[in-house]
Amino acid sequence: MSLQEVERTGMVDISSCEPCRYRLIDCTALVKDGHLVIYDYEHFPAVPYAAVSYVWRGNGPSPDFPGPVFSVRGAEEADPIGINVLREACVASLAREAAFLWLDRLSIMQTCKIDKKWQIREMYMMYKSCHVCIVVPGGLQRLVRLDEETQWIHRGWTLQEAVAPPDVAVLFSWKLGDRAARAGDTQGRLQEVTPSTSALAPLALIVDASTTGSLSITHGEKTLPVEVKLFSPHSTDASYRDFPFWRPTRQVMSANVGALARIMSPELDEDMKEYSIWQSALMRTSSRPVDMVFSIMGLFGVTLDTKAFGENDRVEATIALAQSILQKGGRANWLAAAFKISPSPQVSTFPVFPRTEVSGKAYVRIGDALTEVSSLMENEYPIAAALVPAPQGTMDTQGYLHFVAKAIRLAPTTTDSSTSSSDPTRPTQVTAVDGSCWRVSDIRESNLDDACGAFAVLVGFFVGYYPGGTPSHDANNVRAMVVEQHRPNRFHVRTYLALSMKTRGWAAGWPERSFSVGGPDVGAPGDDLRRLPVQQVSRERFRNNPRSGPPDITLEDVTFRQARWAVPQKTLERDYGSK
Repeated sequence: MSLQEVERTGMVDISSCEPCRYRLIDCTALVKDGHLVIYDYEHFPAVPYAAVSYVWRGNGPSPDFPGPVFSVRGAEEADPIGINVLREACVASLAREAAFLWLDRLSIMQTCKIDKKWQIREMYMMYKSCHVCIVVPGGLQRLVRLDEETQWIHRGWTLQEAVAPPDVAVLFSWKLGDRAARAGDTQGRLQEVTPSTSALAPLALIVDASTTGSLSITHGEKTLPVEVKLFSPHSTDASYRDFPFWRPTRQVMSANVGALARIMSPELDEDMKEYSIWQSALMRTSSRPVDMVFSIMGLFGVTLDTKAFGENDRVEATIALAQSILQKGGRANWLAAAFKISPSPQVSTFPVFPRTEVSGKAYVRIGDALTEVSSLMENEYPIAAALVPAPQGTMDTQGYLHFVAKAIRLAPTTTDSSTSSSDPTRPTQVTAVDGSCWRVSDIRESNLDDACGAFAVLVGFFVGYYPGGTPSHDANNVRAMVVEQHRPNRFHVRTYLALSMKTRGWAAGWPERSFSVGGPDVGAPGDDLRRLPVQQVSRERFRNNPRSGPPDITLEDVTFRQARWAVPQKTLERDYGSK
């Protein structure tokens, strides 16, 4: 089918294809001949191909990137596909020596449920086996600039698409040619695809740039700071009073961007990455709640039977995934992934599962309103060698995690720990993240064989993330679950403790005990969050100039200040595009 015909009809229909087959777009035919040619394979294709990662509902049209669009039969609810975007993706694919392109909208029969279910099971392998994955973060209507915010990092399936492939690059609008670039300690190159139109850059570089809020590019002997918003969540709570910084500054080192950066980091071990996968999945959303499990199962080396779960069976699928991970000898790296969010009433070692939808962000209920999950998360990861690793064990079909861990007995109290004069390295009272207060039993007096009451169960030691470094200040690094018994030998997570790093030696000496933690209300229905309003966070308008701040400057402070100097991409293209 010629691209002229595609433009004229505005529709592509592949419903006559045979289901349960692999389909690839011929990039050479599209770029050189102007024809959309889709090949059908009975067996997994042996040809080098690029896979595209994008969001079905992305950034709207813009005069900066005009062009005709078309829809696909069965997927009319999605944004239309820009012919120029499809062409740029094929040019980028050919530049990376991949003659074919896999694009789910044109490779999956959108009108056939049989083909869809089969393709979902094959999805992880399609991305893992591709020659390169090309991320089009703003969707398929147009290419976006580095300083435009997109929804890509909020979508469930894009996590797998970012992590599974051997090579991942971001395709974006760019008019400044090839450039050497740096974000934090990560170095890379912006590779021009089409002159004065587009460029490719390693995803790891752009993720780190979104973490720090800026990207430094070379221009002769100069270094130019480019503002990067592609994966940034929102503005910070305030801007400074001084000029020329009157524009809202982007939030740096945010949890959702940091989680993806950690997953992709070659310096972190598998347990650190798995913890980050659980964190990242909780901050993402999809049209079907169960897809939030299907979209990450391949990252753990697990393949669930997708036909065994309904579209709303997220809890059941989560339990099945956790069971499979533990059966393979894996660890419960999901513990404390979202320790500021209330535990799930059905399976309390997990937090309450967020609201999901095809567009927007992940939200949970806080009071009578919805709060964005990423605003409640910490940009951190566990270090097993610093204290203890996450536990191994088993999980039963009701979601109870059976494991052994270090623990100490607690008793509720009405006295706030801030009024206690106890030794900070061995506190006798603690305050949990939900505000509840607890008296700590002396280890010598704590009879752990007595199954009654409440316990602090040690989870691990956590540190903040920064590309190429780790903040060293005390951020209450020691995490523990507060578990309460609700029936004989059955406990549930009530809340968490975030203890000073000074308590590390004391916590390491806690005795071990067996636990069964889950519930407490296995059959509880999920919360209907559809009609709740989104919480609007109050923002102070200005801060004082940072030079008048305290002398104790943190790594985050330094990063924040550097990001304030970043320049919008359009401004740099105007001033340096022809030089």
